[in-house]
Amino acid sequence: MNRRDFMRLAALVGGSAALGLAGLAGCGQGKETESPSGPTAPAPVAPAPLERLVIRGPQSPATILLAHTATVQKDLASHATIIDFGTVKTADQLRAAIAAKELQVAAAPTNVAANLYRKGVQIQLLNVTVWGTLYVMTTRDDINTWTDLVGKNLLVPLKGDIPDLVFQYLARQAKVDLTPTYLGTPTEAMQMLLAGKADAVVLTEPVATAAQIQGKAKGLTVRVAIDLQKEWGRLTGRPARFPQVGTIILGDLAKTRPELAQTLHNAMKNAAQWMKANPKEAAALGETTLTDLKAPVIEASLTRTPIDVLSAAEAKEELAFFFARLKDMSPEMIGGDLPDADFYSDVK
Repeated sequence: MNRRDFMRLAALVGGSAALGLAGLAGCGQGKETESPSGPTAPAPVAPAPLERLVIRGPQSPATILLAHTATVQKDLASHATIIDFGTVKTADQLRAAIAAKELQVAAAPTNVAANLYRKGVQIQLLNVTVWGTLYVMTTRDDINTWTDLVGKNLLVPLKGDIPDLVFQYLARQAKVDLTPTYLGTPTEAMQMLLAGKADAVVLTEPVATAAQIQGKAKGLTVRVAIDLQKEWGRLTGRPARFPQVGTIILGDLAKTRPELAQTLHNAMKNAAQWMKANPKEAAALGETTLTDLKAPVIEASLTRTPIDVLSAAEAKEELAFFFARLKDMSPEMIGGDLPDADFYSDVK
């Protein structure tokens, strides 16, 4: 009964009856209200904060984004009681931790994310953060093109992973037949170059920068012979970049806590802006969190580390093109085929 009907009825029945009607009018308070379209739905209840949010990353500049997000910014505090941030030494350790669900968020090469997803690990790619940091480095003056590498002692780390696959794909596009020697890690390749046991090596950041700094201390000039990002653009006709590193989030977490996923993505975008504006401070943060690297190396490395935080949805077309090229080289490195739509997080 609305106020107009109540006043009309009260005038008809008189004073004491009106008091009784007033009591009846109030007895419905506290019940679900009716709207023209039906009962008003109760407001959704936000899930309780996680007891612990475990975040991990490798020894690379991309992990500084997560370090800033987890240890400096406070955006995640409403989503988890404890933010457990740390690093891992090797890609194999990272793969094992993700597969075992020992963490919920991780920085990782995009092909690692695709491979794990295709093998049934319930993850999503939240975003892409680093867009190519691969170089052919040399101490020689006569190595400047693909053909200059023919017959040279060429070292490539991480056989079958992104440095190898991108290098081999571009060499094929350049129509050059090369037979590299493989080593376990970029650091090993760098040490061989500095010891004069290699003519050229494929390195990624920050090891490429470390090679130049350590070489200078030894009286050696270590330089970039071939920038693989520029060659990617030249040989594919696309932008001179490729989606090398991104952020993985466990699939059930992304689906049950979309607000956490969105908060994490937004905080990483803020961290990227901070890193670009404050390279010295970013390097200092990196030295405290990336225990194998020193601030001067990190700061110099950041000058040629293309960091651009794009959601997986925004980067989907570039990711699909990149994965298709990797599939051409080695299908098993992305789990046999391109990941389907559920692989890509829908954060904005």
